[in-house]
Amino acid sequence: MKNRSRSFRLVLPALLFSIAAVPSSAQNRMTFKVGESAATQSAVKSENASKEHNVAQRETPEDLDELNFIEMVNSVPLDNKSAELIRKFQEKEGRNRLFSREYNSKNNCTVETFRNKEVLLVTIPAASLFAPNATELRPDAAALLAPLKRYLKDSDMYRVLMVMHTDNTGSEAYRDHLTEERSKAVADWYADQGADTTYLFPYAFGDDMPLVENNSMGNRERNRRLEVYLVPGKKMLEQAKKGRIVF
Repeated sequence: MKNRSRSFRLVLPALLFSIAAVPSSAQNRMTFKVGESAATQSAVKSENASKEHNVAQRETPEDLDELNFIEMVNSVPLDNKSAELIRKFQEKEGRNRLFSREYNSKNNCTVETFRNKEVLLVTIPAASLFAPNATELRPDAAALLAPLKRYLKDSDMYRVLMVMHTDNTGSEAYRDHLTEERSKAVADWYADQGADTTYLFPYAFGDDMPLVENNSMGNRERNRRLEVYLVPGKKMLEQAKKGRIVF
C-alpha cells in the first residue's frame, strides 16, 4: 500500500451546486435512482469539454492528486461505444449489489447514477458515521464503509471520490475543519484496513454543496453526509474497449 498525503479542496466553482442537488420530493426515496437533471448533465459536459485534453495527459496517482473535484469526475474520457457498456455495467452494479444488498432505506442511504449514468453515487448520512461534532468514526461505522472496499481492490478499476459535507451550523472555519477531519478519518479507516488507497481521493466541502436549504433540523441533517462517487477508471475503460467488463 502506498501512503501519501492528500489535499482537501474547500473552494468550489458555482456549477457544483447543481451536481449533488436532488428535489426535496426525493427525500424519502426508496428505489435505486437512475438519471440526473439536464442542468447537471450540461454542467459536467461543459466542464469536461474544456478540461478533457489536459486531464487525459495526467497518468500517475500523484498527478491526479492535483485535480479538482470536477476534473477528477471527468478524469477518464470515454468513447461512445465504451460508455454504453460502462453505463449498463454501472447500473447493474448499483442496482443489484449496492442498492439491493448494502445501501437503501434500511440504513437511510441512497444509491444513484451520475454523469450520464456512468458514475455511481452512494450517499451515507454523517450521523451514521460520526457522533454530533465528532471527528472520530463511530464503532459501528465500519458496517457502512466496509462494502466500499470492493471498489479499491483492483487498481484503477474505479477512482473513488469520498466527499464530506456538513450544514451551515457554526463558523466557516469550524465547518471546514469538521469536514476536513471527518474526511481524513474515513480515508484513514481504509488505509488502516489494509485497502489500497492509491485511487481513493478524499474531499472536504464544508457547507458549500447543500442538498436542501439549511432552514430546519431535518434539512440540516440531510446536508450532513458522505458522498462516495465511483468513477470508472482506466482499467474499466480498457476492458470496455475489448467488449467485456470483468469485476
